[in-house]
Amino acid sequence: MEITEAIRTKRAIRSFTDEPLPEDAIHAILNAGRRSPTAGNAQYLTFIGIRDKEVRQQLSTTAQGTGHLARAAFVVAIVSSGTYGPAIVHFDIGQAAIYMMLAAWELGIGSNVARMTKREEVGVALNLPEDVGCEWAISFGYPAQSDALSAPPKAGGRKEFDEVVRWDRWE
Repeated sequence: MEITEAIRTKRAIRSFTDEPLPEDAIHAILNAGRRSPTAGNAQYLTFIGIRDKEVRQQLSTTAQGTGHLARAAFVVAIVSSGTYGPAIVHFDIGQAAIYMMLAAWELGIGSNVARMTKREEVGVALNLPEDVGCEWAISFGYPAQSDALSAPPKAGGRKEFDEVVRWDRWE
């Protein structure tokens, strides 16, 4: 799959089959995150690959909208140990997330992000040291809907190009 096709067809998947992901797919996903850029090439992100169902269940209760973490075959928690400001950290986490999500999509694996707001509960579930934080995780798995990977984009699903692109200035 070409990158432009992956970008055009990528969907947020929140319902997964019970089928486990193969090790080579898990490594490809994690390697994509590892290869994502960070500010100043500081490489301050750590990726916790979560196969344990109990840990996925604990994380799924750390905010509204995180239930898909419990239903996933695999979850990646993105841990930040950087000293950069929150805007830069969130930008870098976003880059890592989309690298992993597009790598997964190419392999026929769906995904969705989750923002976990109960920091202490996340820290306990992941056994994190006090000087690092984690508020983002990504669920991965084979889509429960068999046509999720091949369905054409929904009509009206995105605004038209000219509605969201401006040239040189706002006007």
